Amino acid sequence: MSNAPAASNPYLSKSYVDGVYIPSGLLIVGCLIVKREWLPYAIALALALGGYKVFSMRVQKVLKPDVFQNFELSEKTIISHNVAIYRFKLPSATAILGLPIGQHISIAATLPQPEGPNKEIIRSYTPISGDHQPGYFDLLIKSYPTGNISKYMASLIVGQTIKVRGPKGAMVYTPNMVRAFGMIAGGTGITPMLQIIRAVIRGRPTGDKTEIDLIFANVNKEDILLKEDLDQLAKEDKGFRIHYVLNNPPEGWDGGVGFVTPEMITKWLPKPANDIKLLLCGPPPMISAMKKASESLGFKKSKPVSKLDDQVFAF
Repeated sequence: MSNAPAASNPYLSKSYVDGVYIPSGLLIVGCLIVKREWLPYAIALALALGGYKVFSMRVQKVLKPDVFQNFELSEKTIISHNVAIYRFKLPSATAILGLPIGQHISIAATLPQPEGPNKEIIRSYTPISGDHQPGYFDLLIKSYPTGNISKYMASLIVGQTIKVRGPKGAMVYTPNMVRAFGMIAGGTGITPMLQIIRAVIRGRPTGDKTEIDLIFANVNKEDILLKEDLDQLAKEDKGFRIHYVLNNPPEGWDGGVGFVTPEMITKWLPKPANDIKLLLCGPPPMISAMKKASESLGFKKSKPVSKLDDQVFAF
């Protein structure tokens, strides 16, 4: 319980105590001992230095919704032959993207086209890191043969930059906004789900009671992104449950098989209710099928463009 005030008030954190209060106090006490007449100057100097330190330690939100900014690739972790985690540096060690949970960013690049001149291509991605991790942001990206931005990202080397703007999106997660989430993700559609799942679990100590059931669909077992991370989260948090579905399951597979069906949704996800929200993210054909399936099960008809209050929300 002794850490509660510091957790709720950043000005009581260890960095402020060590970097501002103790040095200022030592300066003033030192003057009292050595030369009292210097005390007003010591107080003024302590205030000036302390103010500068507080200013330099402030959290800086870097995203701009209408302006693309360049961010440098600092690390690239290869997950498989076509999947990698890309870490980009922010301007300072205390800077954050300023991305609300549930929202995403736009990445732009001017790329050559098969026919005609170069063209600026823009795609949306959800970081798998969060604002609780200052100084950088991480993107999990699968490179597709026909993908523009994904192939461009795969070609990046450390030291090169990308253009980013944001935040974007209608979803903004707040603790206990619903009693439970049902989630259906396909492939890289796991990234916005993971962002919300991690936020819910981080919020448990402060009272977030949101239940989460996730159906994660892929073609092959090796296509399941971040499976170890997801399994660990489910193991550590009783309020999060995950159900895998594969088109081509290996021998001995005990998860779902084929496409996600209404029967799977009924079996694994919460039933329709006013305090339930169904989140969807994946390839367009899958999303279209899931919208129809959810409506047939009693969920409210989804809209072409999802809004925050919708019962069925597609990223």
